[in-house]
Amino acid sequence: MDSHLLKIFLKMNKLSHIWILFIAFITLMVGCNDKKRVMEKPDHLINRITLVNILAESYLIESTLQMTPTDTIPKEELARQYYKDLFDRYHITNEQFESSIAYYISEEKSAEKLLNDASALIVSKKSEMLIQDSIMNANSNSNANITTPNQE
Repeated sequence: MDSHLLKIFLKMNKLSHIWILFIAFITLMVGCNDKKRVMEKPDHLINRITLVNILAESYLIESTLQMTPTDTIPKEELARQYYKDLFDRYHITNEQFESSIAYYISEEKSAEKLLNDASALIVSKKSEMLIQDSIMNANSNSNANITTPNQE
């Protein structure tokens, strides 16, 4: 995942996280009102593991967009570019993404597992970034205290 997006995600307050998760939950519940899978498998279905990664990155994109001041680049333009980059990196189209999401959430347990896995990936990446930041801060603090003999 893009470390810049992850750093912005880490700076978001808890209320923003709760709001985004609430929207995801409502979307899940509306899409999963029937326990049977009612949708046919799309021709170009994105495999579940790849889709989990894409969902986690799209969450970071949405977090970044929420944190972006409106007086800079228009959010619609920024969103278009972020998603274009994301889809290009995974060699997928927006239509493939949407049909794959629709397919996986058409069955409640599949949808729940997909979102749980994406959430776990986000938490894991967040923990990795916190550890990396801690190590970098510790290294920069220890390097700041080092003096050479010629500095006396």
